[in-house]
Amino acid sequence: MAQGTTMREFQSLTKRGQLGRYRRALWDALADYPIHVKSIRLVSDGSRPVFRVDTNACSYAAKFQNPQQHVLSQMYGELQFLDYLSQHTNLRVESPLANIRGALITQINSCWLPERAHLALTRWLSGRHLENAPTARSYHCLGRCAAELHKASQSFRPRNGFQILTNDRVYYWDKETILSRRDRSLLPKKRQELFRTGTKRAQRAIQRLWKNGKPTVIHNDLHPCNIKVHRQRLGLYDFEDITWGFPEQDIGTAMYHIRFSDDYETLLNAFRRGYEELLDWPLTSSKQLDSFVIARLLMFANYVVNSNIRPKQHLPRFESKLTALLGGGT
Repeated sequence: MAQGTTMREFQSLTKRGQLGRYRRALWDALADYPIHVKSIRLVSDGSRPVFRVDTNACSYAAKFQNPQQHVLSQMYGELQFLDYLSQHTNLRVESPLANIRGALITQINSCWLPERAHLALTRWLSGRHLENAPTARSYHCLGRCAAELHKASQSFRPRNGFQILTNDRVYYWDKETILSRRDRSLLPKKRQELFRTGTKRAQRAIQRLWKNGKPTVIHNDLHPCNIKVHRQRLGLYDFEDITWGFPEQDIGTAMYHIRFSDDYETLLNAFRRGYEELLDWPLTSSKQLDSFVIARLLMFANYVVNSNIRPKQHLPRFESKLTALLGGGT
């Protein structure tokens, strides 16, 4: 920036201008990493952008922490768990890269940004998203990957400072709204009662796990958009939502996204066969599995209301799916 030039306020910039500031701050921060940067390009322009950093050797994802969604300790927990998986398993995951001081997170105090930022670099995963290839073969591989992750989690011993979310209730992510909010246009009595019935069933299933077992770290977001297929191998990424929980909950999350597809039974059976190559199947019945699918559905329903993400469009769909899931009784 030329001497004497006044920098515009960050919030007054266009989206493109703000992303340009993030890119400049990233260029400066990459000097703290043991890499030779060839190029940087934007791959996601959410509230906190994600860039792809290409080097002569490989590529990385440069991720800024989003304090509106995750506290810094959650980001640290994600990277610590990823570091463990990359060193102790054969899973294809986003291996984190430490900076020249050995830290997995770099604090950025940059004139280009309106506030302090935190950055992490992880190995870039190539491939196409699983949602574009939902075959029995790919879900067999996913089941095996899930089992390998769950097996590794049993021996994972967190270091100091490891603090992540605890998935011990239906509305663990944010404040419960869909049962208590008085808004009959959005949450008519019939819909709210249905959500309440679903909550009771899902919460009972969760409580049984927590009463009788010991939680481990789970991915907690194993859906097709967070899995890539490359040369017939799966890669798992987006570990930012990891929680303390149980394999049953992780499987419920994975099945939620295909639960109403025509080939659900085929994909579920393939997933189970892959899982059982490494671990015993933890679920006792299809009804128990659906209880964790319901938990995921209600968490999403609550989230779209709290975040005002087209709730009038989404809530009827959640209602329809929940009605079907509860059809066998509660």
